[in-house]
Amino acid sequence: MSVVAKVSKSSVVKREVVNKDVMEAVKDVAVELIKSWDPSSSDFIILRDYYSVSYPAPLTRELLEKIRKYSPKRVENRVEVALPIFEIVHGAQWAGESLQVGDATVVFPYIDDATTEEVLRGVVQSLSAPEEEEAFE
Repeated sequence: MSVVAKVSKSSVVKREVVNKDVMEAVKDVAVELIKSWDPSSSDFIILRDYYSVSYPAPLTRELLEKIRKYSPKRVENRVEVALPIFEIVHGAQWAGESLQVGDATVVFPYIDDATTEEVLRGVVQSLSAPEEEEAFE
């Protein structure tokens, strides 16, 4: 299961959970987005990154099964895992040396609702960070 979330102007405008592995989901989403992409107005970029999530130990069996393939590591009284996050940027312009992201779609594994919220907050913050940094210059 994977989360597919559309981000526009630093906010999540749509999100859904699809019954696909994250690797298949990102390819399917990218194919659909590239059909409507306008190369004359924006770059089309697919970025793979990792988002670190931490859970209190001990984990439930259900949670452990969901995160097992992402190599969980015990750190003191918590379990940390790095989830693959794919950012498909399809509405962005370069402003000097920074990329201003207007529209993007994010795809990552679905673990639970709380993890989804945490990951989306982090991703939205990272996508809007270049604009904020530039405003302070």
